[in-house]
Amino acid sequence: MEEMIKLHLNGNLNLFFSDVIKSDNYDIYYSDVIEDEYWNYAYLKNGINLTKITKEVALKMKQINRKPVIYITSNIMNEKLEQAIKSMNLELLYTDCWMCLENLNEFKTYKSSIDFSIYKVDKNLQNTFVKAVMDGFSGDNPDDPYDKLSEGYKISIERSFKNNWSDNIKIINYLGMKNNEPISTATVIYNQDNAVLYNITTLKEYKRKGVCKQTMSYIINELKNLNIKEVCLQTEKGYYPEEIYKKMGFKEKLLGKVYKI
Repeated sequence: MEEMIKLHLNGNLNLFFSDVIKSDNYDIYYSDVIEDEYWNYAYLKNGINLTKITKEVALKMKQINRKPVIYITSNIMNEKLEQAIKSMNLELLYTDCWMCLENLNEFKTYKSSIDFSIYKVDKNLQNTFVKAVMDGFSGDNPDDPYDKLSEGYKISIERSFKNNWSDNIKIINYLGMKNNEPISTATVIYNQDNAVLYNITTLKEYKRKGVCKQTMSYIINELKNLNIKEVCLQTEKGYYPEEIYKKMGFKEKLLGKVYKI
């Protein structure tokens, strides 16, 4: 799981993060165009002295004009750290659920009731893809944890097409199209062995018709051909997408809790 976390953090320096401030006990990942806590946080490496760490983080994040928050993953959580969080009255903002598919060969093939095709996003489809992602996160579905995206997300995704991705980390964007109109999106960041999925959307008029499942089937098959061993995605704990991914065979592997400090 450590390798998957590293792929997520390093890969997103070309997607949503703009830079990182490194420290011995934590790293602050932040965006210069997205202001929310999803892409601006201090990733905790250890909780040896949480009181001292949070004071440092609060100061540094205020200096870059971002809300001071800290991201704590369940793989480093212990009784002492839990007690420190409780005694400091840290406010829990949200909980990420990391869900992984460990055997791609066991993933079922799904077919939607909607007739559509899936394409890799080339230069001609870039603007269509960006708009589809923005439209897909509409913020008007109570079963979906994600709000309508800010303009910063649009800028960030547009930048990602121009960034120089390293030889070790690659990206593919996918777009589902029906009659030349976009209906679904997904982004894959991957290295030699692992892949992480982002921007998984279905436009609201096509939801609950198997569009997401067919899109995922296509992508998983592509990743099998790339000899990817494990695929992960993040969704917020306790919402409808979590149940959908479970039904597709993804299993909870890690929790990431974001606290206001």
